[in-house]
Order: sequence, then C-alpha cells, then structure tokens
Amino acid sequence: MDNSANRNTNISWVLVTGANGFVGSHLVEGLLDKGYQVRCLVRKTSDLKWLSGLEVEYVYGDMADRNSLKAAITNVDIIFHSAGLTKAKTREDYFKANAEGTKNLIEVCLQENPKLKRFVYISSQAAVGPGADERPTDETAPCRPVSYYGESKLEGERIVLNYISRLPITIIRPPAVYGPRDTDMLGFFKVAKSGFRISFGRGESFISLVQVKDLIDGVILAAENPKAAGQTYFIADDRVYSWREAFSIIAGALDKKTIPLKIPKSVVFILAFLAENFCLLLGKTPAFNTQKAKEITQRYWGLNISKAKTELGFVPNFPLDKGAEETVKWYREKGWL
Repeated sequence: MDNSANRNTNISWVLVTGANGFVGSHLVEGLLDKGYQVRCLVRKTSDLKWLSGLEVEYVYGDMADRNSLKAAITNVDIIFHSAGLTKAKTREDYFKANAEGTKNLIEVCLQENPKLKRFVYISSQAAVGPGADERPTDETAPCRPVSYYGESKLEGERIVLNYISRLPITIIRPPAVYGPRDTDMLGFFKVAKSGFRISFGRGESFISLVQVKDLIDGVILAAENPKAAGQTYFIADDRVYSWREAFSIIAGALDKKTIPLKIPKSVVFILAFLAENFCLLLGKTPAFNTQKAKEITQRYWGLNISKAKTELGFVPNFPLDKGAEETVKWYREKGWL
C-alpha cells in the first residue's frame, strides 16, 4: 500500500528510540502507516517480537554509550525519543536512564546531525506531578513530581530544553498509557476481572488516561507541525475519570460486575513496601513499589488538553469505553486475561 500521500514529503528517515517497547512499537507502526522510513534503536538483547515483520532498519546501541548512538542518529530527519525506564530499583537508576541517557542522545545529535528537523521527547505527566486542586492541569502548571520516575523525566525535559535554541524540540507528556501490548495497566484490568473497583484513601480520586493509538496520533501531529517546535503538550483522553468510574468502564468491557473496595493509603504503602523488598531479595525490579504508591494515592491527576487540540488539531478517538474494549479483546486473544 502506497502511503506517500499521507506523509510530509520533506521527511525521509526517522529514528525511534525504545522502538521495541509498548509505546515505541506502536509509534513505529504509526510512522510506517504514514509512509515514513523508520530506523529503530534497540539493544542487542532486546525482545523484538512487537516489531516482527515490519519493514524497519535496526541499529544496535545503548543510551549509556555515546559512540553506539552515532550510527542511529546520522541522516535522520526526526528523532522520537521514547526510550526510558518506568521501573527501577533506585533513584540513581531512573536518572541514569531517563536523564543521563537523554543527555547523551541529544549531545550526540548536535555533533552528528545538527540540522535535525525535529527532536520529540516523550516525557510523562509524572514530570509535572498531580494537580494542586480539582482543576485539570495544563502546560503552564509548575512541576512538582512526587516520584523518582517523575523527577527523572523532568530532568530529561530540562536537559533537552537547554538546547532549544539549537534544535527544534517538542516535549510530549502523556498520562497513564494503556492498550494492546501494555503490561503496566494490565494489573488494573485483572483487578476489574476479579470483581472489584478500587479506590484509594478517603473520598474520590481522579485520573487522566490515554489509549496508545491516540497517543501516537498526537505524537506524530506534534512532530509534523512547524508551530510545535519549542512547545510542550499533554496528549490524553478528552475526559478525566474517577478511579471508581474507570474501573466500572473496564469491568463493563469485561462483562463483569464489580463491588467497591476502598484501600486505605497506609495499606497501599505497606503492600508496596513488602512487594518492593521481596523483589529486591530476589534480585528483581519490582513492578509495584513505594514510588508507584506515591503516584497512585494522589488525589487528582486530571489533564487539560486544550493546547494540543487547538494548536495540533489533536482529537482523541478512544474514550475509555472504546479503548478498554479493544484492549480487553487483545488481552484475551493473547491469553493475558
């Protein structure tokens, strides 16, 4: 199928870091659908199952090794930096991957490809932190991350912004991302399948979400729009959900009835502490830890996406009911649920 009519004819090759991951692999597919030629930066030990059968070029390298990045960066027009660490044992590990790795990439880029047409850094809502009240957060909000992950992503933003006068940089901040291939949100789908809708602490808590296909649409729109250079955008669903509502919608996609289960914040942290230390004893990186507990027990994670809608023409196509149905179907087909 010829996709040339859908693409910017001034663009040829693009680089995707973290291309084998959940978001990265969907981004690769989205770029190929737009007619781009895609180069994937992966490690020699990377699992490439989500890229199997795609017409891409592989370059093997590591964000910690500047020399290994040179071949990946040469002669590309756009870099999509989606590589990052969402789970780690220590604060140092987060910063080494998400901040130092980003610095290595952008500095090699300046050396090897100073005429780059766009550098897109996929950051996170965690870099900003939760809202101070129940008004959806926009891009003008002060950054107050509550976790090591958020702090490291914010440092990554600060690093790339140091070069904003020398490279056209765009920052994307998604909230929690879900969809086919995702393992981080899978646990919440399993909880809903077990018949519970969870809330944390007293009162109601709120979150923004984004289905991965909507995120990819927003990322590509930002990369292609000349006005997005030097800008930061939240890309998310058009609605803010309470935890209770989100679980109810996911349960509906699973054809399950649920009962409410309120978990005191103190219990969340006890469970996180136990899980964290048990995994550390086994030499594993915990999926759920005290850092994650800090994030999920915050009251308000709502986002305002007006800027992306107005400046990029971004329109989310996957509200949670539609996105959950597609995700549940995929999980079931793969035997994950």
